[in-house]
Amino acid sequence: MSLALCNAVTGSADSSPSTGQSTTAPACESMMMLLLRQRPLLLLGWALFFLGIPLTSTIVSVLLLLVDSLVVFIRARLLGHEVAGPPIRSRQEGGKAKHLRILFILLGFWAMVGSLASIRPDIAVPSTIGLALIIITFFFRASDLLWEDCWILRRTIPFLVIGLLIASGYGIYAARVKRVVRLELLAQGPNGTGTCLLIAILLAWSYADWLQRPWQKVGVRLAALAAVPSLLFTGSRGAWLGFAGGVASYMLFSSNRRNIVWAVVAVLIVAMVVQTSPSVQRRIDRMFSLERNRDRLEVWSVTLSMIPDHLVFGIGTAVFPHVYQQYSPRGNSMALAHNFFLHALAEYGVPGLVLLVTVVGLSIVAGFQVVAKHRWALAQGVLAALIGTLIHQQVDNTIHAANLANIFWFLCGFLVALRQGQGETPTELPCVDRAQAEC
Repeated sequence: MSLALCNAVTGSADSSPSTGQSTTAPACESMMMLLLRQRPLLLLGWALFFLGIPLTSTIVSVLLLLVDSLVVFIRARLLGHEVAGPPIRSRQEGGKAKHLRILFILLGFWAMVGSLASIRPDIAVPSTIGLALIIITFFFRASDLLWEDCWILRRTIPFLVIGLLIASGYGIYAARVKRVVRLELLAQGPNGTGTCLLIAILLAWSYADWLQRPWQKVGVRLAALAAVPSLLFTGSRGAWLGFAGGVASYMLFSSNRRNIVWAVVAVLIVAMVVQTSPSVQRRIDRMFSLERNRDRLEVWSVTLSMIPDHLVFGIGTAVFPHVYQQYSPRGNSMALAHNFFLHALAEYGVPGLVLLVTVVGLSIVAGFQVVAKHRWALAQGVLAALIGTLIHQQVDNTIHAANLANIFWFLCGFLVALRQGQGETPTELPCVDRAQAEC
């Protein structure tokens, strides 16, 4: 699609934009003004989403994008008005995306049945509805960012770098000045903060490879490297392992050999922080000790003991703490199972777990298909971030929280949207960089 279509409007999912304009600075300004007038919540929502990834808070972006969807639905579908920007219905009309929609509908239905049968339907039912809204907003609207050759993505992803710089500065201040034992940012504990930072660093690293101007590439890479100490200061050992796995994945995907130099610099930063931070050293010492990780082993054991009694429908969404207490030998409560798939098995039962694993698996397969055919840096970074996140989730379940569920399902949805776009034009991937020609 041509980025020059600054006067394009989309009254419905299949409406076609007008053509005939050239890609000029005034045209791009016209596009910006048009979206600011008609879809300000769209731009603000995605900008705050990227800003909020490293700061661990994306809830505001959920609300803005949901309201944008509602406004566009009323104006375009009910009133028949033409509305600028991407349509509210995903452009992923067939293929893998259609299958994933069906799987999500089945998963939502199964989760709702289990929630109604739960011991706490007052918690489970609204939690299931909330999760469904998150998936609709970030999985199925990730394709917004591919609209008009990534026009929205190009103007909102720089906020990710701003958020990283803020997180980096505060992380060093908190660890070195306030002497906090484990870093926590806005809306998450140390483990959730670790998840957000590992994702943000990998996305920023790949964004740097996508950029064209050398000074921009160096600046964004330095911002990504500056956040590595903050990741270490979280003390989240699972996030460290996830980050290592994500970096290794990205190095395998990337054809840019200069990344080896930057990876070496990252390793040197890690070594320096470890040598100067006793709290980080203590967390490393505990990493591979079964004796010092009995808490995780106990949580997994208790979770496994509750599953046979709720094998089909599960215990219901977000009811885990209340059921866990009934099975715990010590009678204590626990918020999460500290394993994403084990937690899903407990809450949704075997059918729900199968549906969830299938959705995640298809998203990963879509990512590998895109990366194998098109060496696009940002796609490689999103896939690496997804792999790193899943590695972390084997010992945690931070993406269960609303703030991080948004990010996780965005990563999945973006890869599926890219694969779907590849299917439409097999010789060209969306977001082919035209930075030199754009405003």
